[in-house]
Amino acid sequence: MLRKTQKAAARRTGTAARDKRPAAAERAGSWHLARTETERRLSEFEFRLERLAQAYYRWKAACLAAVCDVPLTGDDVAVLNVVRMGDEPKRLSEIGQLLNRVDVPNLQYATRKLVKAGLIETEGSSSRKETRYRATERGHDVTEAYASLRAATLPPMLEALDGWADKSEAAGSHLELVSSLYTQAAQVAITRRHQP
Repeated sequence: MLRKTQKAAARRTGTAARDKRPAAAERAGSWHLARTETERRLSEFEFRLERLAQAYYRWKAACLAAVCDVPLTGDDVAVLNVVRMGDEPKRLSEIGQLLNRVDVPNLQYATRKLVKAGLIETEGSSSRKETRYRATERGHDVTEAYASLRAATLPPMLEALDGWADKSEAAGSHLELVSSLYTQAAQVAITRRHQP
């Protein structure tokens, strides 16, 4: 009986030890993007960032779907909210700058989709570069409903987190810095692309 108990304990201990081991993608040298300790930390940060981005865009789409019957992606919602920001008409280039996006064809697709849905409209020149976008009355109502649902849902959850205000300030500053580093790294990568 004692041996059976010891064997069972050993099995449980072995299982517990195996469960504590990091997943293959988390161990330095186990993945092509994590060959060194610095690369491992960067990979972990990027996975968290990717998961955050996906959750954030899924949240935006779900929040908008609750107040509007137009099926939009998180990217579309971002464009809609930026167009509405400040209630000032914006050119496509301004929308891209505010969202830190350079994928003009995707932004054009999103604006066409929002125009077709009656949430934004164009004004000004027939030239694509000079065309400005602004929220329609319906777009204004939808973004107001979105803002109200957001206010009732997410802020109370965040406020319940210990030290949320201070941590969000620090995280926001850090993310801005990291964003600028990714921009610099992209420029370096472009210059190396054409080198033999």
